[in-house]
Amino acid sequence: MNPKTNYHFITILAIVANLSGVFSGCTPSQTATPDSPLPATVAPTLVNHPTATSISTLIPTSIITLKKGDFYFNIDGQQSFIYSRNVAGYETSQYYQLLDLTGIGGSKFVRIQLDSLGMGYSNTGEVDESWAKKWEDVFEKAASNGIYVMPVFGVWYDWNNGNGYSTWKSNPLNEINGGPTKTPVELFISDSPTQKLWLRWMETLIERWQGQKNIIAWEIFSEVNMAPGTTEPEAIDFVNSAAFIIHNADSFHRPVTASLADFGDWSSFYRSDSIDFINIHPYPLSGKLDTTIVTEVRSMLAKYRKPVLIGESGLSFETPDSNPPTLTTADRADIGIKHAIWAAMVSGAMNGRALWWEDGVAIYFPALNLPFIQKYANADLPASNFVRGVDFTDFQPLTSSSNPGVWGAAVGNEKMVLGWYRDATSEPPDWKLQPILSKQMVTLTVPGLAPNWKIDFYNTKTGIDIISSVIVTREGMKVTITLPDFTDDLAFKMYIQK
Repeated sequence: MNPKTNYHFITILAIVANLSGVFSGCTPSQTATPDSPLPATVAPTLVNHPTATSISTLIPTSIITLKKGDFYFNIDGQQSFIYSRNVAGYETSQYYQLLDLTGIGGSKFVRIQLDSLGMGYSNTGEVDESWAKKWEDVFEKAASNGIYVMPVFGVWYDWNNGNGYSTWKSNPLNEINGGPTKTPVELFISDSPTQKLWLRWMETLIERWQGQKNIIAWEIFSEVNMAPGTTEPEAIDFVNSAAFIIHNADSFHRPVTASLADFGDWSSFYRSDSIDFINIHPYPLSGKLDTTIVTEVRSMLAKYRKPVLIGESGLSFETPDSNPPTLTTADRADIGIKHAIWAAMVSGAMNGRALWWEDGVAIYFPALNLPFIQKYANADLPASNFVRGVDFTDFQPLTSSSNPGVWGAAVGNEKMVLGWYRDATSEPPDWKLQPILSKQMVTLTVPGLAPNWKIDFYNTKTGIDIISSVIVTREGMKVTITLPDFTDDLAFKMYIQK
């Protein structure tokens, strides 16, 4: 998020940390007061599920791990690219609805900020039993839909006594509520009473939830650089302490992450050995989400040599009810979202989609609510169909070039390559499409020595229908491909021709 305009983005969060929250158009000089009852119009609207081309479900007993040295999640022994979502709600029933929608798409796990049902602890640091039980019900609902979860224990706005949105006044550890904390920054001071209580609370939850088989990873804190007064060294020490506790408490040794908002220069944060994978949150001011994802993921891979997860993303960080309207609700925004979903697959990231408003947070906005989310319920299904069964072991981003008429990217290894290219003129805010693109060429630098390659071109509306096939021959390290005529975009798979 851009800190200069984060008060637009975090208007949504007026509900997230308090069940009785109310939306407020916070400005940097205002503090939200989440103590008024919600308007009845915020209640979710029930809608029928869209029809999917092919339902991509995950068997709840599948084993998902992230092995040291791998750059993709390992599903039942095979490195795989997966799609994920951010779900939200101020009641468990809303999570159930969103998990049902997730189940008809191609996503395999959801990211959940735990404070959306309350902060979960007392002013002495004990776990709120009622709160914990609600989350356990949500986890079980996810499991019944074949979906994994990544819980997020802390979020910056619960520890914000500065500008922008703040739930600090409602934080049970705040001294005004009988807690030990005078200022939020105490959470990040090593061995402070506040940090000890919070870490013990987190440890209790890890010990309690470690047997929940569909937990895929733990996120310690979301956008820690947004917490006022926190320095990078303090944040690193805090994450190191939390990760040490998690690794000791979780007998299944799940991977651990923490995230930064997409601004500033905390270049040492992700170098910490405590962080098993990078967690990025792209919200480009330009709205060019697909190109931003490819650029940022590849930059992170080169810089840190760690797996990169897209934790959350969007066409705009501003709330979707902003005036003037944002790109989130633009007439042809679905094209931009589709492009971002496919671009993630060829970026080198370990996951894709991970949308903020479209996946679940729009449920807080009466003008959008569940119908808006339903619009995108199976948007990832074609791309999920396309990657199903593909072994991403040793896949890496490939260098490529193309005619000016197309833009895209490719990933692969010496045995297989996946590519995706789109109409280069299809950019926000209108995402206009040319009627047809003809005789466009792409050149890839492909590892290995295999001379001949078979290329199958796929319809991106389904991810399973082959448009045409061709055999090409390597010239040195490069393979040049003439794309078939297409509109909007297409994807391809390259195999060694024996």
